[in-house]
Amino acid sequence: MASKRCKQCRKKHNDDDILKMKSTPSNLGMFCDHDCIADWVKDNPKKIKTLQSMAYDAETRKLKAKVVPSDTQKQHKLTQTVFNKMRKLEELLWYQLKRIEPECVSCGKKNMDWCCGHFKTVGSSGHLRYDRINTYLQCNKYCNMSLSGNIAGNKQTRGYRQGLIDRFGKVKAQEINDYCEKDVVKKWTGPELIAMRTEFNIEIRRLEKIIN
Repeated sequence: MASKRCKQCRKKHNDDDILKMKSTPSNLGMFCDHDCIADWVKDNPKKIKTLQSMAYDAETRKLKAKVVPSDTQKQHKLTQTVFNKMRKLEELLWYQLKRIEPECVSCGKKNMDWCCGHFKTVGSSGHLRYDRINTYLQCNKYCNMSLSGNIAGNKQTRGYRQGLIDRFGKVKAQEINDYCEKDVVKKWTGPELIAMRTEFNIEIRRLEKIIN
């Protein structure tokens, strides 16, 4: 017949008496009763401290797993979508007024699925995420998504930097680059982002009325 010992007093218990033994919530082992549990806790303060720490860490992990994006993060996502749409329309209008067929700033291709391409990425330069000087018309699937902005270019394409030079000239392109290289910390509150998004939406409606 199988038997188990109390972790504190070491008294043996067979299967018939197993219900008399107590298992702690932390799965420390089997004990005869609460008195044995209390004695074991008193005799093993370091182990108890370790178990408490483990329990705290486990609870912390559970809480982190339940963390949802903050309101500011949600507002950033919504505002970025609206800003990108506005900049795409502004760029299309710029080409329309110049009587030039729109082209991708990075590869120069025309008649593409357009998007707002960031010269300095949102991840590396968050303060420029809503900055017109940092954003220009770009083809969505190839340069923006497949080539992560195609900043430097490759054998088939000129790249974002050269695209700025071709469009604005060396002096202006260098000014844009210098401006975007500045190390700036900028943070927005939820209400600020909502206000910005409202302004962007107003501009979008205006642009949609005048773009062919």
